[in-house]
Amino acid sequence: MIDNDDLMYRVDRHYLGPTGYPLPVRIRYTAGIVGVVAFVVVFVIGRGILHVPLGFKSLMVMAVITVWLTTRIAKFVTPDRPLRSVLKAALNDLVAPRPPKRGAPVFISLPQRLTTGERAVVPVRLDGEDHR
Repeated sequence: MIDNDDLMYRVDRHYLGPTGYPLPVRIRYTAGIVGVVAFVVVFVIGRGILHVPLGFKSLMVMAVITVWLTTRIAKFVTPDRPLRSVLKAALNDLVAPRPPKRGAPVFISLPQRLTTGERAVVPVRLDGEDHR
């Protein structure tokens, strides 16, 4: 008999609310954790960096931004793709080296002599033109 991972998907990963008082929507546990962290980040940015005054209207705007941010992040989190791998993929995408734009000069360091450690910097364009 072949055993697959169907039992993993049978586990209920949703918070339905307190006993006797169910919530009108199902909330995944990971979305709750992401929401709490997102609210802390939005609150620190709003109060600490942007100096937003603390009031009902500003807290509601922070809550709306938190819900929007949480839904955008939690949309990519699945049992096969946990939160840690989604955040790692986003970080890798942000810091990945980008190819230079067409026409921008690229500087290549070439050795002047093979016996010395001095290097000459030669500007080279991507068009193939040499500017010596």
